[in-house]
Amino acid sequence: MSARFWAPLAAWHQVGYAHAVKLVYTPHVADSARVVVVGSGPPGSAAAVFLSRAGADVLLLEAGAEKSASGLNVRFSGFTLVKRRRALRYRTDVASTGDPDSRLYEELAAGGLTNHWSCAVPRFSAEDFADAARAGEEHVWPIGYDDLAPWYERVEPLLCVAGAERSFPHLPAGNIRRAWALGADWGSVTAEAPELGRAIGPMPYAYGAESTITFSGTPFNSFVRLVEPELRAGRINVQFGARVVRLEWSPSRHRVEAVVVRDASSGGETRVPCRAVVLAAGAVNTAEILLASTSADFPDGLGNTEGVLGRYLHDHPLGKLVVDLGRPLSIHPPSYVTRRGLDRSPPLYAAAGMQWSGLTFLGPSVLRGTPGRLSRIGFNVFGTMIPTRDNRVSLASASNGSPAPHRLVLHLAHPPESRTALEQARDDIVEILRRAGLAPRVQIWHVEPPGESKHLGGTARMHASPKYGMIDRWNRIHTVPNVVVADSSAFTTGPEKNPVVTAMAIAARASRHLAEEIKAGDL
Repeated sequence: MSARFWAPLAAWHQVGYAHAVKLVYTPHVADSARVVVVGSGPPGSAAAVFLSRAGADVLLLEAGAEKSASGLNVRFSGFTLVKRRRALRYRTDVASTGDPDSRLYEELAAGGLTNHWSCAVPRFSAEDFADAARAGEEHVWPIGYDDLAPWYERVEPLLCVAGAERSFPHLPAGNIRRAWALGADWGSVTAEAPELGRAIGPMPYAYGAESTITFSGTPFNSFVRLVEPELRAGRINVQFGARVVRLEWSPSRHRVEAVVVRDASSGGETRVPCRAVVLAAGAVNTAEILLASTSADFPDGLGNTEGVLGRYLHDHPLGKLVVDLGRPLSIHPPSYVTRRGLDRSPPLYAAAGMQWSGLTFLGPSVLRGTPGRLSRIGFNVFGTMIPTRDNRVSLASASNGSPAPHRLVLHLAHPPESRTALEQARDDIVEILRRAGLAPRVQIWHVEPPGESKHLGGTARMHASPKYGMIDRWNRIHTVPNVVVADSSAFTTGPEKNPVVTAMAIAARASRHLAEEIKAGDL
């Protein structure tokens, strides 16, 4: 066969044959000078990497077992050939007081939800921050796109991104490894989108055009891709089966002195001294840890001086759309239909369409005699909702008024405006396809229950004022300077885009700043 065929296979050992080497971890737990990172999902893994590269002594705590990142993913030039992973489960220890159909998913495994991630990595745009500002003071981010742009640039090379070389409205170009563009047959479709206030371009994907063999559920498992190389180099330590239950506050020193961990096998608790903590356990688990970290100074949870902790929970309302086009259209790379412009949508209400990855549909298109093209395509239509204090995560109280152990109350409901935005995006996608000369017929339209997108955020949100947020522009809890919240909990608002690469950029920025302050002796 030709060299062109074999070249991607030859690259497997360089970029993709991950998680094949048995690693032995020997964490030490007595050094009070170290930084403890909680969670090995994308933000936690990014935090660990940037902290270690800045010279910090890092201990990463993962609630899952050492071999929990099980699965197999095989791809050739971005097309998925084999995908095996365990089923994703949702938590059952949750009482729902909002929409009774709300779901809270959790993956206790190395890499967290990246074992089930689509690998879409769109950046937030400058307009997303402007949209938040026009919704009022309560929703103003203390940072903007220009603050994050340098950190997107640093994070994206770790993800081997395939994406567009140019920006589209509401979709900035990234630091890509491989450039790709929509097929030529999309030309008439993309030309019609601006008439409805939208744009269409290729969706950026992590490892989107690579040939890889990965022993995890997806080609990018954050633990496999980011943490394991640091472990091999001896730059960080990891402790598995370590579920963090609370942070220990020192009233005399006005700082957190230790992380309290429950061992998964014995159920016993261990105190892990530290100099600083980076919380990256996910929007719900991070809030749960902080709410359980009570003291005389913080009876309602660590740093919760204004009753904001756990509130402003937001979700990505999700609609599933399948359209019969009447004739085949190319499916690789998958398209992204951007949200409407700010001038055509109310503040913080919008939706965009992410075409179901053509990366998984090579086989069906070949069987139909149209390789790389299908006449039936689907979209995940992701929307937004204004964060409010009513949507929240809290700890249930026992009869004596003390928190019940690990019993959560989830109040999450989508406002009607969210469904309106989803339906508008659905209608716009169909209309764009019709104007382009296709004959679209909606085969499936279904709006999922709250939580189904697995994109929760905002429970320890970033804001300049403690009245509206828990953390400052460097992700520090306003009243607890040695605790950083570095996951989607920090999001002030939730744009319609997949949050992963933005959470990683925020984590990298905050962690590097934390390491510099530790090195300077300021913390």
